[in-house]
Amino acid sequence: MVGNPAKSETFLIDPAISWLEGRLPRGWSVEGSNLPAPDEDASPANSTISLKAQNGTFATIAVEEKQSLSPRGVLSLLPPLAKAARRLGGNVPLLVIAPWLSKRTQELLAEQEINYIDLTGNALLRLDNPAFYLQSVGASRNPAPAERGRAQLRGAKAARLIRLLVDVRPPYGVRELADAADLAPGYVSRLLDTLYREALIERSPRGPVESVDIVGLLQRWTSSYDVFKTNDVAMFIAPEGVDQLLSRLAADPGAGTRIAITGSFAASRITPVTSPALLTAYFEFPELVAKEFGLLPAEEGANVGILRPFDPVVWRGNSLEGGLRYAAPSQVAVDCLSGNGRMPAEGEALLEWMLANESEWRDDSLGTRNR
Repeated sequence: MVGNPAKSETFLIDPAISWLEGRLPRGWSVEGSNLPAPDEDASPANSTISLKAQNGTFATIAVEEKQSLSPRGVLSLLPPLAKAARRLGGNVPLLVIAPWLSKRTQELLAEQEINYIDLTGNALLRLDNPAFYLQSVGASRNPAPAERGRAQLRGAKAARLIRLLVDVRPPYGVRELADAADLAPGYVSRLLDTLYREALIERSPRGPVESVDIVGLLQRWTSSYDVFKTNDVAMFIAPEGVDQLLSRLAADPGAGTRIAITGSFAASRITPVTSPALLTAYFEFPELVAKEFGLLPAEEGANVGILRPFDPVVWRGNSLEGGLRYAAPSQVAVDCLSGNGRMPAEGEALLEWMLANESEWRDDSLGTRNR
């Protein structure tokens, strides 16, 4: 039941409470109320939710209702919410309610230990006393987008810029990035605005990029990229096994250097997680590889996947080792993260290595970047 709906903001808290009521254990209850705002400011958390357990224990949760909340907005949300929690008497759990929250916004709220509920069903509510945990997945896309004209983080052009931001240490400006990625400066500027809004890069107004969230940016890329869907893939069986195929490729200078290995076999040479089973590699003409090395087309049980690249960016930053060409760590990471089976775990392990060993794979400037 909702109490004292005196303010107009409660049009968000009311449906959120109704949604929460339908997911509580038997004997639990939830009630909302408004808080009197202090005279000196109209700070956040002008509402509370009281969650009561079957045994009578209850928690008061400070609520902030937002008509929209970007990832960038999350970074400035915690201090005023913490202030509002202190007004309530101490270590009060915090909750944001909004019509819709992006995945990136949800991740940042969770990192800040702020609970959230959106009206599409994305939710995370964690309490210590009474012990309570609820996590739910709702809409992945905004059902009522309000803004038009913003550059989207999808497609080949975005991939080129993302790879550049990850592979090269900042600082760099719009025109430098545009030249290096062969993109229009206007597009780069709009995409950087989107990345800044999502708290994936840091930059001063109209200034150069100063820092990049490597992990966040690659994970965000996977929301619109799938290694086996974005690229045109042909699946094969290597009758003699993948290890024998790799040996033959390494012994053939022409083939070994024309094919760029990615996925599990590329990740495992840096951060072994488990024995890789599927060899995935980039090559423009899968049929030629199949014919030259006796690969058999397969719909099931394949141990080789040849990817026709979605964009030439996959060839940037490649390295040669033992007669074989490997895709850049950033490309391997996103290919694994967006793959299936054990590939996401291999991608996470590779990301950890990348953060700990930047000097081994990341270029110091656009001028020294591997092409």
